[in-house]
Amino acid sequence: MKKQLRTLTALGAVLALCAACGQAKAGRALPDGDQAATYVSAKFQDTMNALHETLGRQKNTTTSFDTYFRIDDKWAHNTVTAARQGTPESKITRNKSVKKPDQYQNTYSPAKDPLDYVEIGPGFKDAAPTSWVSMPKAKVTVSCGWGGIISACHMTQAVALAYNANKKVVTKAKSLPGGKTELTADVTLAAFLDAKVEQLPSSLSALISDEMRKEVVPTKVVINADNTLDQIVMDAKIDKGGHHIELHEEFHVTGAASPNDFPALPDPAQITALPDKAAVDAFYDKLSGGK
Repeated sequence: MKKQLRTLTALGAVLALCAACGQAKAGRALPDGDQAATYVSAKFQDTMNALHETLGRQKNTTTSFDTYFRIDDKWAHNTVTAARQGTPESKITRNKSVKKPDQYQNTYSPAKDPLDYVEIGPGFKDAAPTSWVSMPKAKVTVSCGWGGIISACHMTQAVALAYNANKKVVTKAKSLPGGKTELTADVTLAAFLDAKVEQLPSSLSALISDEMRKEVVPTKVVINADNTLDQIVMDAKIDKGGHHIELHEEFHVTGAASPNDFPALPDPAQITALPDKAAVDAFYDKLSGGK
């Protein structure tokens, strides 16, 4: 709950800035620096629930997420595309490694089906005897619990952590064509890591010093005229203490979902059934080992 509230607070601040942008001309700067922090703080309580409504509950949408993280010679790069549509919803998330393209994982939750389905690439062939598996439908109780939006939630959580530590991290806001608003924030690497935008193994986390954690990850958040999320981008290169970090995290709401975004399931004989939690956990353990 604390994590959710922090995230709500941060994007609520963003939306508060947006609410005042309706009359601004495209490209015109809004209050920045100390003025932005003061303005955002004044609007906090009225808008702190906006994230829950506009981010986790943006329905009938498609999203994309490009995630790259390097520390010294170790790196990972994945692309994630997703779609959600209908009431009740069908949801699909496609996660693919750029480094190893045969390692992909497509998670499909059809509406009114008691099962979820996962399609795996050849790089994960040891995880199951078939390329498709089925499992009991996951119970998602929070709006940020779906794979198609969770990365954006972690990114806004990082903004929230940085903002809670220092109100001046919100450095600039400006209006864009179409009634959009762009917010710029100086998020620390500490907030980025604490929010789990990237979850590093302990061997790599140990390389990141306290001084490195103080370095800035410039962050851009763009909100549409109707207060829905358009994009979040985090981009940084950090060289300190003999180590090099490079990161790029880019999330977009790309459009409206259609039936063509969802796959046709194969013949049941081509699907391995995972009947219980133990079987599901064993499957995901094998996937983790494949990476």
